[in-house]
Amino acid sequence: MSADPVAVLYCIDDAYVPQAAVSLGSLFDNAPGARFEVTIAAFQRDPALSEAAFAPVLARHPRCSLRFVDLPDQLFQDLPVTGQFSRSIYIRLILQRFIDRPHRRILYLDADTIACEDITPLWQTNMGDATLAAAPDPFHLNLTQTGFSEDQFYFNSGVLLIDMERWRARNCEKRVLDVLAQRAHELAWMDQDALNMALGGETHILDLKWNWQPRCADVPAGFLGLDRAAYDKRRARPAVIHYTTSFKPWNSAYRVHYSARFFAAAQASGVPSALLPAPAQPRSASQRLLQLKTGLRWRAPGAFRTMRKLFRPKMAAEMYRAGPSR
Repeated sequence: MSADPVAVLYCIDDAYVPQAAVSLGSLFDNAPGARFEVTIAAFQRDPALSEAAFAPVLARHPRCSLRFVDLPDQLFQDLPVTGQFSRSIYIRLILQRFIDRPHRRILYLDADTIACEDITPLWQTNMGDATLAAAPDPFHLNLTQTGFSEDQFYFNSGVLLIDMERWRARNCEKRVLDVLAQRAHELAWMDQDALNMALGGETHILDLKWNWQPRCADVPAGFLGLDRAAYDKRRARPAVIHYTTSFKPWNSAYRVHYSARFFAAAQASGVPSALLPAPAQPRSASQRLLQLKTGLRWRAPGAFRTMRKLFRPKMAAEMYRAGPSR
């Protein structure tokens, strides 16, 4: 596996072209000796925007290649979308249609991720007989309402290492799309829930450091199934940060942990600053209060959790429950 190029996939629309370029630049910068073959699959892509965003990244890493796959507009017209999730979330489900067979595995990444260290160890993960490898999603709190059991492993699909030979042999595309055909309109996290329902039993569990959500920095170590030393290490330096929820560094920097790391990665990537919004600064009194709370959450998480238990006990009881060991 070490001799193979690292095959990476992003699935986007034009709303996330600059962010995907930043993410890709962070991969390259943290693995300077690696060779990457990158596929960008997209709806309604603007070639000029793609060139402006990705050309500076590729110019700094000539050993890496990039190709675009433009998809027809009629795909997934019957599947639900939301204000946060566009049709691009479904593209990865049909990856076998455009990922070349020589690629034995593929590393899929959401565009709102950045790498903080070399992802080669992730790429070289021994997956055993699993179809894919993924990290737990500790924040899916309504598992039973969706049809999962409380102790069932549920993964976040923003970082997926996929064995393409098993994906094809086990007819995974059809299995996941069948779930969506039957239940898409009742699932809160449409594509992610469907992936878990179809493939959760054949998933290798990754360390949370490979898909670290900013809100992981707010919860107790036990919520994540970690001891304190392991938690502190991951909190200080996660391997891959995944900016989940609708609050992102580019729209709510003052309330999102690790926002500074995104903008540092953006500056290092070479992506033109004109393509990326500047860090959103708090303007109103309520936004400045949120900024203060974010700083307290980071510097004194225990004190903040104590305050939340006092003033919002129901939320605290749910958010700070101890998670199962993983």
